[in-house]
Amino acid sequence: MYLVIRLRRSALLVIIAVIMIGCLSSVGYAFVASYLGGDAIAQGVSVASINVGGLSYQEAKAFLGKYLQTVTDTPLSIVCGDIEWDVVPGQIGITTDLDNILTSAFQVGRQGHLLRRISDYIQSQNHGWEVPHIVSVDREKLTSVLRKIALSANLPPIDAGFRITSSGEVEVIPGIPGQKVELDQLLNDVVTASISPKRRTVTVTPELVTPDFSTQDAYALHIRRPIAQFATGFDPQDENRVANIRLAAQELQEVLIRPGEIFSFNRKVGPRLDSEGYKAAPVIINGQLLPGIGGGVCQVSTTLYNAVLLAGLDVITRSPHSLPIAYVPLGRDAAVAYDYLDLVFRNNSPYGLLLNAEVEYERLIIKVYSDAPEGRKIELDSSIVRILEPGIIRRFDPSLLPGTVVEERKGRQGYEVQLWRVIKIDDKVVHRELIEESTYRPQDRLVRQGVVPKYDDD
Repeated sequence: MYLVIRLRRSALLVIIAVIMIGCLSSVGYAFVASYLGGDAIAQGVSVASINVGGLSYQEAKAFLGKYLQTVTDTPLSIVCGDIEWDVVPGQIGITTDLDNILTSAFQVGRQGHLLRRISDYIQSQNHGWEVPHIVSVDREKLTSVLRKIALSANLPPIDAGFRITSSGEVEVIPGIPGQKVELDQLLNDVVTASISPKRRTVTVTPELVTPDFSTQDAYALHIRRPIAQFATGFDPQDENRVANIRLAAQELQEVLIRPGEIFSFNRKVGPRLDSEGYKAAPVIINGQLLPGIGGGVCQVSTTLYNAVLLAGLDVITRSPHSLPIAYVPLGRDAAVAYDYLDLVFRNNSPYGLLLNAEVEYERLIIKVYSDAPEGRKIELDSSIVRILEPGIIRRFDPSLLPGTVVEERKGRQGYEVQLWRVIKIDDKVVHRELIEESTYRPQDRLVRQGVVPKYDDD
């Protein structure tokens, strides 16, 4: 049944075609003659606005080949602002696909069902038929060339920032938008221009790229003035220690911390290695001062710790030294070691923070810039709650005379300390909180003494 229907439908199409051919008289007979036995391109067919109707495949090839190749071998210009590049399409992967062009021209009136062929033929005769200049594109080669052009035209955006003025105020440095060339659009525009005999200029209009951190973002953080600062002193003659302090402090210059952001001293300052410029200076190891790379960095973390507390921020991680240190009161130090001891705090305020460290001749100053309620003042109060007395370690030395005692190491008291933060508004205490409890272990006294001889009873 299906075969019969197909045959009937085909027969119907033949009948309609015969009727149409009969009605079209000379055009119909011309089409039948061209379709059945001719090798010429249909009349009215043009390639790139050049008439090739009536030409054979080979004639059209000879006629068009040189001209179309000349078009793709003619340089075109790519312009972006004041920059201009001249490129030859044929040298960057765009070549005329002559065989495809001629096949498309020859197929006019020769493809599809019978009615379509007749319709296309009549369309070509009466209104013309334009076959475009078809090119073959080596996309990898073309993309490689255009990517270099795009990269040279691209301008990365510059984030907004902050500047601390000589008067101690904070200025916003406006962000600068960048620009980016859309590579796919550029590729399509270059291909289009490469087949145009007259329009040989591609004007590139880059897209605007906004900074990740805009000027408006910077102003919204309300970083306006110093709200806290703390300073510690050092011996300027201790060159290695001072060099380490300066190196660590450089990493704390104009550091932005957004609301809710967590700051890690170790993550920001990085490892203290000789390859990073750090030098050997005394560090506290197991209750003793011993040479170590990066000695002095703990003074930077300690100074920062006090500035952070005075700014009212939440300290998440802090460790005391094993021994009291001289440049801050008990309970207000913060020991750091890159791989296991860190100082970590959170910006719990609704505003942004800007940290800034300054090293003067004999002191380190760290300031916190932000915004805070007018009249607020924060103080720190550390108190000793218990003194831990040292013990005595005796070592008997037979080389000493009986009863002789030699002190090898003096003992050192230990302490249990509480650190309180007191918040005042207009000089009135509005809040008092326990920040930290620190324990500094005592150091036992070490002595050697002579051995008293024992005598047997006779």
